[in-house]
Amino acid sequence: MAIIKTKEFRLRPITLNDAQGYLECHKDKEAEKNFMSVPKNIAEAKKEISHNLKKDSLNFVIEVDNKFAGFINLEYHYDKRNKHAAIVSYGIIHKFRGKGIATKAVKIITNYGFNKLGLKRISGICRTFNKASSRVLEKAGFKLEGILRKNKFKDGEYLDDMLWAKIK
Repeated sequence: MAIIKTKEFRLRPITLNDAQGYLECHKDKEAEKNFMSVPKNIAEAKKEISHNLKKDSLNFVIEVDNKFAGFINLEYHYDKRNKHAAIVSYGIIHKFRGKGIATKAVKIITNYGFNKLGLKRISGICRTFNKASSRVLEKAGFKLEGILRKNKFKDGEYLDDMLWAKIK
């Protein structure tokens, strides 16, 4: 996929050279509680990026004024017979939050998935306490389908997730 430019930012494929920004997206206390794994250093960030690049997915950096502002991924979730669904995930560095960047990036990647990849369903999952992320998905046109109770186990506690989806 090519680079996508908007007035506010551009989406470009992520590389291992983006490890510092990727690490920064995960490291603040607000973000840390939302991710199942948080890289502790540049080497772990590179390992996670490399792992994501091997998946059947699209992995992008969100750049604002040539600075790493966040990432967005669209990972296909299908078996060999059903290639119609994917899940979107994203993270924004703290100083770039609250500017509508994540919402616009989710809209762009969702439209790409529907119009270029032929997807019929794109899901997004966020913690029930993550009001900002649920607002991003809602503003991007996703509908809340339900609560996945005790969906994840992290740091000794069970976490509930909200399942959002947009259907074409």
